[in-house]
Amino acid sequence: MKSSKVFAAIAMALLVTVSLTAAPLLQGPERGAPGGQAPGGPPAGQAPERGGGGQAQTATGQLAKVDTNAKEITIKGADNKEMVITWNDQTQITGVDGGAQGLSGKTGATLRVTYQSRGGGNLASRIEVQEAKK
Repeated sequence: MKSSKVFAAIAMALLVTVSLTAAPLLQGPERGAPGGQAPGGPPAGQAPERGGGGQAQTATGQLAKVDTNAKEITIKGADNKEMVITWNDQTQITGVDGGAQGLSGKTGATLRVTYQSRGGGNLASRIEVQEAKK
C-alpha cells in the first residue's frame, strides 16, 4: 500500500515537471515579438537574405499576384522564383494609393518587401511599390 502511494507521488512529480518545461516550448519565439503581432499566415522573388526566424529580411521583385481576401501577394524575383508574402493591419504599404487595395492595379510593378519568416510563412512589415525608372 505504501509503495503505491510513493509511486503515485513520483509519477505526479514527473508529470508536473514535464508540463512546466514543455509550456514555454509550445509558445514559440513569436509570442514575445515586437508589436504583439500574432505568428504569420500562409507561406519564395529574389532569394531573401537568410537569417534566423524572426529577423527582418528584404525581398525585391515584380508583383505577380494579389489576393486581398487572403491578404497575400506573390512576387517574382530576378531568378524567376515566386515568393508568397502575407500582410496584416500593421503592415505599412507605401508608393500606392488605397493601401492594400491599391496593390491590385499594380501587377508587374517592382516591390521591395521587408518581412519576417514566421510559422512557415512570410509576414510583411513593409511593402514599398517602387517607381518605374525612366
